Amino acid sequence: MLKNSKLAVLSLLGVLALTGCNSSSDEIYSKPSDYDKEIITIDGSSEKIHHNVLSIIYDAMHDGSISSKTLDEALYRYAESVFGTYNEVTAPEGSQDVTLKEAAAGTAVGAPAEKVAKTVAFIKAHKAYWYYNEEGEHVQNDGVTVIKEGEDWEPGSHEFAHVEAKWDAIETRIAEAMYEKVNAGAYTQKNFFSEERLLKALHEDGKKVRNYITSDFDRSEKIIPYSLEGRDVFDAIIADEEGNDTVALHREYYQSSVYTGAVDIPVATYIEDEIIPSVYNDLLIEQYLLDEDVAAVRNSRARQINVLKIEKYNNFTLNADKLVKKLVEEIYTLPANTVEYLRTDADEIEEYGDNLFQKYALVEKGLYNQIQDAKDDSIDNDAWDIVHALQEEGTDIYEEATSSAATGSFKYYKHTTAGDLAQDYDEVAAINDWYTMNSSKYSTFTSSGTRTIKEGYEQQLIDIMQKEYITKGWYIQSKTPGLDSNGTINDRLFKLSIANAKIEVNGATDEQGQKTDAYKELEAADRFVKDATTGDWSIRAEASETENRFLCSINGAYYLKFDGKSATDDWKNDIVYDDGSAYYIVQVLEAAKDSKLRNTNSTNYAHTRGQAFMDMVIDEIAKIVGSTGSYSSLSKNHWLEKMDLSFYDQEVYDYFKSNYPDIFED
Repeated sequence: MLKNSKLAVLSLLGVLALTGCNSSSDEIYSKPSDYDKEIITIDGSSEKIHHNVLSIIYDAMHDGSISSKTLDEALYRYAESVFGTYNEVTAPEGSQDVTLKEAAAGTAVGAPAEKVAKTVAFIKAHKAYWYYNEEGEHVQNDGVTVIKEGEDWEPGSHEFAHVEAKWDAIETRIAEAMYEKVNAGAYTQKNFFSEERLLKALHEDGKKVRNYITSDFDRSEKIIPYSLEGRDVFDAIIADEEGNDTVALHREYYQSSVYTGAVDIPVATYIEDEIIPSVYNDLLIEQYLLDEDVAAVRNSRARQINVLKIEKYNNFTLNADKLVKKLVEEIYTLPANTVEYLRTDADEIEEYGDNLFQKYALVEKGLYNQIQDAKDDSIDNDAWDIVHALQEEGTDIYEEATSSAATGSFKYYKHTTAGDLAQDYDEVAAINDWYTMNSSKYSTFTSSGTRTIKEGYEQQLIDIMQKEYITKGWYIQSKTPGLDSNGTINDRLFKLSIANAKIEVNGATDEQGQKTDAYKELEAADRFVKDATTGDWSIRAEASETENRFLCSINGAYYLKFDGKSATDDWKNDIVYDDGSAYYIVQVLEAAKDSKLRNTNSTNYAHTRGQAFMDMVIDEIAKIVGSTGSYSSLSKNHWLEKMDLSFYDQEVYDYFKSNYPDIFED
């Protein structure tokens, strides 16, 4: 006997008796009488759910893994009833229901009335997008007025933002799943990825991708950076093996229902078939957290960080000292936009940090051609400017040199990662004899004699191109980033007071042109100070005694503080950490805490950054928390109880009884 009676699902009568084992005959089984019967009803009524027929379950059983496939399928179908069908491709034939894709289209500013109407209908049909107060009551956009069951109501901006954020989250996860495919060894050789190899392998495996390759198909093999994540796998422009710019991956080959070319090509539904079910099942885990254990999300001490690592070269520690000193000087350089106010736009601060760290990482790698190309970059004070400035400060710092190797000449910068490699290459290529030179270097270049010295150099150069000195992303205290060797950064990063020290500012003035309270608080805490008499901005003479022990604000951007100093004894270097082998500078973009994640709290992210941003943060945190501990198992028990399954097959019943006993009454 099952605990609830909300959902009857999975009538599998006769599956085992009717299926054959490892048979290739067309007569594997006779279709049962209920083959086309709908399998899910909610509260006693039928609800249109994608492929809501028993044939889906029957047809998935041919490999014998009946029970696990049944569970996955049931969770996916139930997730569709919670979050809505993804798009028209996954919708049942003839369905008139609004899909999540259609609903997301109606959230855009200025969307046509007919699209907005679809969004309204979608929200009303799916409680996961409703706006709730802290007591779990469905409320109007004001967060106060309770909407009683059966009462007529219209979704507000919060519900629209929920839909937009969910669609964005799913899109990002699709790209992340494809990124994992890109990095799979079968499609990448010597760090070069071939999309043609990937498409061929998926097609041969029976997956629905665009197997027909047109004459203008981009066959170039690409170097995929380790840092290429999320949507960048579709959108990023990266260099191929000839240095030409090309997109990383073509989405239309994996997800497209219309082909406009001269050749009739089958519809590509790989994303709908292979990725969406897994994404939806993950969303159920996160929804369980938000419904049943939201404290685990709110109290996770989540941090979004951007970290630059500057390694100390074996023989040139002084060089790393000079580079990190230059970086600190730039962080404390007063930008033009502080003539009136400190920097308060969070997106601007994040972009500033990205550009700053990327150009210093480029200098650290020392790739000559990339640094030369940076001369034409639109970013002020780009990588070439840094190198040029350091050259002027000392002739041996980033000095330009030319290889003298017999196999060819090329330029490089001394005392960089690529520069050290070039000098080693010159040494090995000039002697080219294991017996009369450093055997370790020779073995490294030739991979113990399996490749030429030049091939070894080129491969190691690619490794440098892929090397990642920047760590950016969301982390929680129970799932920390691997940064310094001593663990000191994490010890400080997840201190409770960090979230209290970071002031959330959404503009410097209010509608009346008066300074906001948050901005006044930032003015008092920031290391840039405005002279009350002259109005000039400057850096404080020294760190404030009242400043947080672990975090400081520098023109609105937040950096982790450390006790140690580097390069000089200047107090401004307290944002640098030295673990002996490298220097680290940690920018803290977000530091979440309970009050920032509560729906109706006046200081939450919805008020400071907007509801869509708050939903994005919650999604990121829930995704990480859900991947820890036993939440996957707890979630399955939770949703299975809500389904109240009825079993008509002994093997399936035994599997569920053994693995999910909580859904059965004693």
